[in-house]
Amino acid sequence: MTAKTHRTRLAKALAKARPLSYQKALAHVVACGDAGLLPARLDQDGMSQALVVLERHLDAPAVVESAPAAQRAVEPVVAPSARKPPMSKDPRCVALSDALLPVLESTSPEGAGGYGGSLQANLSPAETEALGGLPLIRAALRRAARQLGWRVQTVGHESEHVVVVFIHDTREAPAEFAEALERDRRRQGREAAERMDWFFERRDVRELGPGPVDRQSALFRTAARAVLSYQA
Repeated sequence: MTAKTHRTRLAKALAKARPLSYQKALAHVVACGDAGLLPARLDQDGMSQALVVLERHLDAPAVVESAPAAQRAVEPVVAPSARKPPMSKDPRCVALSDALLPVLESTSPEGAGGYGGSLQANLSPAETEALGGLPLIRAALRRAARQLGWRVQTVGHESEHVVVVFIHDTREAPAEFAEALERDRRRQGREAAERMDWFFERRDVRELGPGPVDRQSALFRTAARAVLSYQA
């Protein structure tokens, strides 16, 4: 099945799940695919996982580090004449990075040798401001990821009510870790499928407990709270 067919199927499923036109759903699928946020394999499990990713980022335009034009939408480029020091040198960035290092490390699936990690945190604007702003948070995540040897993509989006920050390791894992990564992918797919089934059946998804993003946001907040308490 071609990539175009996969995108068409995903767009139709997304438009059906959310009050969204097919054309807008297709544009969102293409944007997330180009940003490298969708699973590489779009089998049954992969399609379920892709739909969760698409809904997760429905209100957050893909802002990928490797795309300078998109990056400027979130982090305006500073003119060389400003001669500002790198944000990674900011003491707040260093402190937050050190606190987030074990959080990022914990997102790698068990037995995967440190590969395949990712983190999404949905924060309030007030939380984001207290930590120094979205650019500083992204810089702290990148700094922590570099210490883990990750090759990363990040997404950042601010709106009136929520700030979304997302980072994931894009390295290709050695063959000996493929089974662990596949096992974790299936686990995520099963969880995503269960939550989607509850959603379509109009059951209260909250009864299943916090979802993946809620769990990761809680881990981020715990680490950030320690930094804020120390700085206070």
